[in-house]
Amino acid sequence: MSRYGAMIQIRPYVGGAATRPFGRAAWRPLNRFLPSFSLEFDWRRTLRLQQRLLSGDLGVIREVSQNESDNVPSLAALLLGVLASGLGAWLWMLIDSGSIASPALRVLLFGSLASIAAWGLWLAVSHYALGSIFKISVPLGALMRPMALAGGFAVWQFFMLVGPASFAVGLIVMIASVMLTVLAVRAAAPEADDRAAIISVGIGFGVYALVLSLVADLLGVGSGLFVHAIG
Repeated sequence: MSRYGAMIQIRPYVGGAATRPFGRAAWRPLNRFLPSFSLEFDWRRTLRLQQRLLSGDLGVIREVSQNESDNVPSLAALLLGVLASGLGAWLWMLIDSGSIASPALRVLLFGSLASIAAWGLWLAVSHYALGSIFKISVPLGALMRPMALAGGFAVWQFFMLVGPASFAVGLIVMIASVMLTVLAVRAAAPEADDRAAIISVGIGFGVYALVLSLVADLLGVGSGLFVHAIG
């Protein structure tokens, strides 16, 4: 009986040793860090920002540059623009070729991912040009928000589905997006004059267009206007 008594005494000790590190020591840090990852996202704010931009309210560009809470809504506006332009380009290819599966994968999925990655290069290069060429310091987030909102203007590329006017629609929307991006730089960096804004945006856009053109020609992946460069 003494041997069984010893076993009974040992079992709760082992159980306590196991639950202590995996219970309190594991859950307390998790509970402490989880609130820092909680993120409230207001789709209505995104739609309001995009609606104001599309209606010609250019003051919204300066507003988001000064409002740190618009980080996610401005990026969501960019995402909506990329998805809408990809959808319009895919519908144009669908009408033009009659094939559904291949353009859907190359345009809607990989084309949208390539567009977002190339836009990130546009942002990074423009930010670097402002600092290195014109010695203008601007927080990356303050520049990202208005540039992302300006990128949301690409929703108009949805109308690339109109076959005969597909390239014209894509080109006009792209030019308008570049002009809005110049305004975004001016809003984020008030000390930047027109020359600094135009050159920094132009350098960034050059990288953006070059990357997407090469991806379309070499890999057959593209979205928006760049579907016309798919080889």
